[in-house]
Amino acid sequence: MSAIPEPNHTWADLLNGNQAALKQIYMEYHKGLFQYGMRILLDEEGTRDCIHNLFVKIWTNRKKLKHTDNIRYYLISALRNEIINYRTRENRYDHNEINLESFVLDFSVESVYIRKEEINEQTKKLTEAMNQLTSRQKEIIYLRYFEELDYNQIAEIMDITVKGAYKLSARALEALKEIMQIDKVILIGMLLSAKQNYWH
Repeated sequence: MSAIPEPNHTWADLLNGNQAALKQIYMEYHKGLFQYGMRILLDEEGTRDCIHNLFVKIWTNRKKLKHTDNIRYYLISALRNEIINYRTRENRYDHNEINLESFVLDFSVESVYIRKEEINEQTKKLTEAMNQLTSRQKEIIYLRYFEELDYNQIAEIMDITVKGAYKLSARALEALKEIMQIDKVILIGMLLSAKQNYWH
């Protein structure tokens, strides 16, 4: 279920100094980045600051950046690092001591980027089950089933091995399956349905 690589001509235009390309990338991805950042920071202002700093750095350092076939993956990875740096600055922690333990997957939360509609019973049950997972289990579920990243990309973002990413994902799904007492195929279907309802 790997994400299909995106055409990289817009990214190439950005690297060549095209401001319109930067704006296009921002307009296409900032909503998803805001969702991801909020699930870690739980702070709208801090999340917006991190996204702003990310795009400023991209533009400032564009001549040093490499080409990418997957802009979404690059931005999520870069934003996660930006959030770690933000927490280091705000809390005066050593960078190596930062642990992202507040990841939230709550499909009932309303924000400016989530459609305001009644949550159905199936989604309520999924949310309740998600609340019983660890932060890292919730994050890998989000990256795999909502951002549709592959395990190599997830491993790099979460700073774990590819084997570790597979294991973490399997344990997260197994935990959800046990909590909800449903078949794995049905569970994955529910995750994909939740993505369609709240991320598009």
